[in-house]
Amino acid sequence: MTEFVNGIIKLDAIKQSPAYGSVLPVGDGRLLWVWGTGRGDPIEPVQANYSEDAGETWSVPADLTLESDEPMLAVMDANLLRLKSGEVGLAMRSRAQVGAYEGDYHASLTFSRSADEGATWSTPVQVNPPGTNAVFTNERSTVLKDGRVIVPFYTSFGARPVGDEKTRYCYGEAFSSAERGGLSYSSAYYSDDEGRTWQRSRNEVMASLENGIQGTFSMGEPAVIELNDGRVLMFGRTNLGRFFQSYSDDRGETWNQAQPTELACYPSPLNISRIPSTGDLLVIWNQLSAWEIMAGLYRHRLTSAVSSDEGMTWRNHRNLESLDDTSYIEPGPIEVIPIGKMRQPLDRGRYHRAPGPLRCNQPTCTYLGDKVVITYGICVFGDKAIITDTYGMDYDELMERLGLAPFERGNRVRVLSTDWFYA
Repeated sequence: MTEFVNGIIKLDAIKQSPAYGSVLPVGDGRLLWVWGTGRGDPIEPVQANYSEDAGETWSVPADLTLESDEPMLAVMDANLLRLKSGEVGLAMRSRAQVGAYEGDYHASLTFSRSADEGATWSTPVQVNPPGTNAVFTNERSTVLKDGRVIVPFYTSFGARPVGDEKTRYCYGEAFSSAERGGLSYSSAYYSDDEGRTWQRSRNEVMASLENGIQGTFSMGEPAVIELNDGRVLMFGRTNLGRFFQSYSDDRGETWNQAQPTELACYPSPLNISRIPSTGDLLVIWNQLSAWEIMAGLYRHRLTSAVSSDEGMTWRNHRNLESLDDTSYIEPGPIEVIPIGKMRQPLDRGRYHRAPGPLRCNQPTCTYLGDKVVITYGICVFGDKAIITDTYGMDYDELMERLGLAPFERGNRVRVLSTDWFYA
């Protein structure tokens, strides 16, 4: 069992954390890491870094260039894909202002292709029709065995909320919600010509309890993967303490009603992939208990698990990041969980790595020979008074010790052997 790399990439190399990026082997064994700056006014060029030593070091960032010699413009959430033709595909999120007020915009998804391993890219094609809203997260799309490209997305409907729509008062404290006053649903776009034209799935997926008798809840930030029997599996985050999953029997054209999984979660996306050497599925996600969510521990635990039965059950839970040593959280009742104010834990007996980053998320995962290359962002330390007054620590010295100074955030690169996930 070997760990090859465990390092921090600072914001002077990759200017966003979490990077919302995607990593893919290209050329003669190099790794390409694509990401957007996350700024939308004006939209800035998409940038990329290369690694020639299996993720140990990375080049300086460079703008992605279209075949027309213009820079590629997009906001964030890169999805790199190896297409059946051998070309490289790239889906990204952009946005267009549609109203007079800040925040009144439609998110658009675009898709480009590269025939020269990422050196230049075709003019981006918009995936969702103009005037519609579609959002996705990084590295959640897939290419089926027959070449069909599936790009999952989510959006919401409902009146535009007014005021502090995320605050909820209960138990004598202010909590927040993972949703913004609307109801989110998941669906997908698919392409049979490697991203030149797109069609939308015929239905949407939400988290329903007892076929809706006990309510219908948001399901967002979906991720998809093809199973060995030809079905497509979709995972979506919820604010019910569990991931929900849905199956498509027709290659993404329709989706079955979502059902709860046994993966306890904070409302954040997961990464799912298939380990080439074993054929097992691997998930990486923020595994938290309801108590930790309410206590404000946010996304401090980033866990991996393996499935040998196509996602029916999960085993070999291991933490990539955590303030404690708990690697398995027993899923609790399926119920809405209010989110507490982000802060470091006061129980330093259990959480013996505190203070530490409370946001460890947006993982990428790719395979290079016998190595698994994983990246994710680390940031957010919550109420500084707990660190300085309760813990009696100097905040700037803590950032130096964690390797995050002077930015207070960065991206972690882990390069592991496959057997690490089975230990």
